[in-house]
Amino acid sequence: MLNFNRKFDDIYFYFDLQENKIKQVEMKPKSFLKNLILLLVTSATIIRCGPGEMKNYLNESTLDFDKRMEWWRDAGFGMFIHWGAYSVPAGIYRGNEIPGIGEWIMNTANIPIPEYEEFVKQFNPVKFDADEWARIAKDAGMKYIVITSKHHDGFCLWDSRVTEYDIIDFSPFGRDILKELSVACRNEGIRLCFYHSIMDWHHPDASGNNFPKYRDEYLKPQVKELITGYGDIGVMWFDGEWIEEWTEDQGKDLYNFVRNIEPDMIINNRVGKGRMGMQGMNIDESYAGDFGTPEQEILGEKSGLDWESCMTMNNTWGFKKNDHDWKPTEVLIHNLVDIAAKGGNYLLNVGPTGEGIIPQPSVDRLKEMGQWMKINGEVIHNSRAFRFYREGDDIRLVQSKDGETIYAVTLSWPGSSLTLESIKPDPGSEVKLLGSETPLTWIINEKGNLEIEIPDNLREEANRPCKYAWTFKIRGEAFPLADAPAIVTNLNESGDEILFDGKIEVRIEGADPEVPIHFTTNGSDPTPASPEYTSPVILETSTVIKAKAFLNGSKASFTAIAEFLDIEDEGFHCLNYEYYEGEWEQLPDFNQLDPLRKGLVTEIGLSQVRPRENYFGIVFSGKIKISEPGEYLFYTESDDGSRLYVNGEMIVDNDGLHGMEEKAGRITLKEGNHDIRITYFEAGGGNGIRVFMESPEMEKQEIPNELLEHYR
Repeated sequence: MLNFNRKFDDIYFYFDLQENKIKQVEMKPKSFLKNLILLLVTSATIIRCGPGEMKNYLNESTLDFDKRMEWWRDAGFGMFIHWGAYSVPAGIYRGNEIPGIGEWIMNTANIPIPEYEEFVKQFNPVKFDADEWARIAKDAGMKYIVITSKHHDGFCLWDSRVTEYDIIDFSPFGRDILKELSVACRNEGIRLCFYHSIMDWHHPDASGNNFPKYRDEYLKPQVKELITGYGDIGVMWFDGEWIEEWTEDQGKDLYNFVRNIEPDMIINNRVGKGRMGMQGMNIDESYAGDFGTPEQEILGEKSGLDWESCMTMNNTWGFKKNDHDWKPTEVLIHNLVDIAAKGGNYLLNVGPTGEGIIPQPSVDRLKEMGQWMKINGEVIHNSRAFRFYREGDDIRLVQSKDGETIYAVTLSWPGSSLTLESIKPDPGSEVKLLGSETPLTWIINEKGNLEIEIPDNLREEANRPCKYAWTFKIRGEAFPLADAPAIVTNLNESGDEILFDGKIEVRIEGADPEVPIHFTTNGSDPTPASPEYTSPVILETSTVIKAKAFLNGSKASFTAIAEFLDIEDEGFHCLNYEYYEGEWEQLPDFNQLDPLRKGLVTEIGLSQVRPRENYFGIVFSGKIKISEPGEYLFYTESDDGSRLYVNGEMIVDNDGLHGMEEKAGRITLKEGNHDIRITYFEAGGGNGIRVFMESPEMEKQEIPNELLEHYR
């Protein structure tokens, strides 16, 4: 297929018979053999993936998709490895500690390419042991590893034929890390997967008008090297898709490029432009990618889509020597359980040192997780989301792949018995605590709930089979219950905790208006003998309302719980808020819109407002108390746009589409109360709003709660 011409400097020319024209590719001169192989690889790609010849895997059937995804869904738990030349500075540059995550130091510290290359030349991880890494992952109960083949800094951890900026030719180490890890993973039964950055801070063509050249002659050939050169690769995990040069069409092309080489490959959604910020899920099904990628967070609810939460053990992905803020093992295990209950995978990161050592705090936590997994692993492996993912705050529910077994995982020890509303055991079946062989006594109590008795010996902490979370294994099915009724105020507020001032009207709404709802206001569980809801309830003091539907004397729904707090009873300071939904690119005139709900909050932020992930707006309003007259500096930090007004005057203008960005403004204020108003909107991507104040007598801080007063 190829007729080779001659080489001029670092450019190789060849005749492509598929397109019937001379083409060129630029590379550094390693050896003629490597260059020849590169051109053969490139040509084969062109021939196979030419116009009209590349199979469109975006139209895959549900059956084929499920078959391809099955091993990944069964795995449940994987190890993320962020490793590269950034582990050499380890967060320090020219003697200064650089803020932010370790692998971004080149960008964050504005390190010139020649200086950063000196770190690459020092990258000599002589203590790297691929077998040890694979064993650590296996012993932790992990089923796959995703390692950074190339991060945004452009340095490659394998012997790339496209460039000399790799572990063999630019680093003194001289060993193909990915090759060694592929052998070690195969020996331990671990599936190896590759992270690969679409963006590249080192390559001269990776930005601007020359990007297509970088994509076709560098990015794609490297991706093909990774897919074809290291055995059975499970996932191509792309990143860096947010650069303006990358488009959804290019993402779909790269998706098909990969799967035309390896049809069974799984590809994350960062191959395209669909993910909505750190929340990580695609906007809709028209975007490329097989699974969503929430980063440093866990979805709030179950999703019908595949997803994987990638998270760190401390605050950074790549190694930073001074980051000692390690999450406790208990938190990591609770994350693992919560993710499994919501139908996702947990990709937990380690950031090895420049010597090639996984930090001991990571090893210690993975060892503890492995001990937990040896007893409870069936909750994570070969499991699926149950109809209901939780009961209350401390119980998560997961089911086996075949749907015949349900696992109730308690995140705190339940005491002498465990009561579950949502599970109906098979008649005569055994209930067991994983790690204990003794069957547990169970009954369906007078309320229709499953009640499991815990023997005296297991109530002793020393006798429990594991720490941090405990799994009750039940053969059965879900009770045929409806969702809990909605407890809503006259201002359309709902949630676990609602603030009010003096008096509030509460409605209780069930899924079926023909099924009666019974409720209590004294904290007790509703029964058929409890008052039946027929009209709004007026509250004038702090109250807990519980509500449940009953049909023919039997429970027909889960229990709804809402706590109403009278701010005077509780001594709270508040602001008013109004919540809106819509798609905007800048702040709208909220005065011309009708809010979907209103209420009170004790802080300026999102947690108490409970917005959806994207495309919403909020107005906070009230008064701020100034005790010392003088000049004040106010800041808004928001993603996306925000504005702050004092006494009707705009002080901070932080409007528009952008990531988390802070802006400030000054105003001189007299002693007394002043009107304050903060407007905020969120489009796609991440979200957040915080407001700070500062004066000569006050250090910069978020506005203290005691300075706030709402409009009555």
